Amino acid sequence: MSPNPPSFLHHLQTEGYHPRSNKHSNALAEAILNDLVTYCPEIAQKAAAGQIVYDLNFNVSVGTTDWNIDLVIGLAPLGMNPPEPPMKITRTHPASVQVAVEIKSVMTEHRKAIKNRKRDFEAHHIHAHQYNSKIIAGGVLVLNASTTFRSPLRPDITTHRNPQNLILHCINEMKSVGSSGGIIGEQGLDAKAVVVVDSDNIDLSDTSYVVSKPAPPMGDPVHYDAFIQKICELYRMRFT
Repeated sequence: MSPNPPSFLHHLQTEGYHPRSNKHSNALAEAILNDLVTYCPEIAQKAAAGQIVYDLNFNVSVGTTDWNIDLVIGLAPLGMNPPEPPMKITRTHPASVQVAVEIKSVMTEHRKAIKNRKRDFEAHHIHAHQYNSKIIAGGVLVLNASTTFRSPLRPDITTHRNPQNLILHCINEMKSVGSSGGIIGEQGLDAKAVVVVDSDNIDLSDTSYVVSKPAPPMGDPVHYDAFIQKICELYRMRFT
């Protein structure tokens, strides 16, 4: 069984991927949130008490600069009631952000796209830590290992030569994004993950997770499981 979130895979299998839509990042953000509430007792308790909330595509302001972040978790506004069952956490604008997760994808043109995604992650953690040095800045990269891909923006189908090498290259680039080492005040991502899918964006139902090579194995620092556990650990240290 894949440790990656099944709800995100279901989204790709039913709606596919469109580079100009944020539906796929929203689906993964909701899946990450669910795992954090499920597997992090401290987050679960605060969420159930109405002390923390979440939002998607939230603008975090530093000075005159805004940065739109895919998933944020933070302190609830004053007077917030606990979530109504079966909800585990309320969605609304947080009064102050504690966790900020940026989600990026590389589905085709890997070597070109990963350069931009790497810059995005570097800018994300800098902005997040300027907002609050204690904030947990996370980054998740979705990579496509399919040999072909149909983009809704192009008339032809793209063929990926040696997709395994492309995936390994992108993983190495993600690992080279600055890391804070979990130290408050240090620049870099506090937690990283790489999720690998096999999607040609044609036969959607055939979309699957890649859990063997070239995907990061269990125990790798950028494995999704390690990402969730790292955020849980840092949240316990910084905000409880």
